[in-house]
Amino acid sequence: MRISKAGVACLRAAALAALLAPAGGDAYVVTITAGTRSIYLQAGTMTGGYFSAGGTPGNNATRNNVTVTVPAASLGTGTLTMSTDSTVVNSPYDGYAFCPSATPQTYVYVGGFYRTPGAASNATLTVTSPASLVSGANTLPFNQISWVSGGNGDATATIPSGTFAGGSTQTILSVTRNTWFESCLQFQYANSAVFPAGTYSNTVTYTLTVP
Repeated sequence: MRISKAGVACLRAAALAALLAPAGGDAYVVTITAGTRSIYLQAGTMTGGYFSAGGTPGNNATRNNVTVTVPAASLGTGTLTMSTDSTVVNSPYDGYAFCPSATPQTYVYVGGFYRTPGAASNATLTVTSPASLVSGANTLPFNQISWVSGGNGDATATIPSGTFAGGSTQTILSVTRNTWFESCLQFQYANSAVFPAGTYSNTVTYTLTVP
């Protein structure tokens, strides 16, 4: 993530898309058929066809940026919504227009699946963030960044809204076996204090694991 000062603040969130090999009425969760043990996680951009139509997700190393501009007169005056370069608004599950669309885009799609041929414990979705965003010798606490979770027609968000703890790994979702899950995350900068001028940046990583 990245934040800039001196009239401009940017938050850059690295969105991780990863395909992990085998062995390794309200919320939007869909039951999928059992099969070869596998998990898939997408944060932001995806390659491959729609999953419900037989598409097979592929590896994608794209890192999506999340940014915000803070006018000098607005420094420290309250929460600002961040925009993203992610272009994913339709669900990779079936093409449904799941994430609200805007210009600039403000929602990052996060979703995936956990598949196994038999009984198994739940998979776990975590996010790891560093303690601070950094600009030269200056730092800005990562807990200045939060997210609001949602999705069109999603009365109860699958991934709960939250705030980055900073310097730790947070568990944000338990994923039941043989399900597809997804949420749209809108990131926000608290802008609750004035920090030295500069461009502050760092990276967060989303990880889906099975026992």
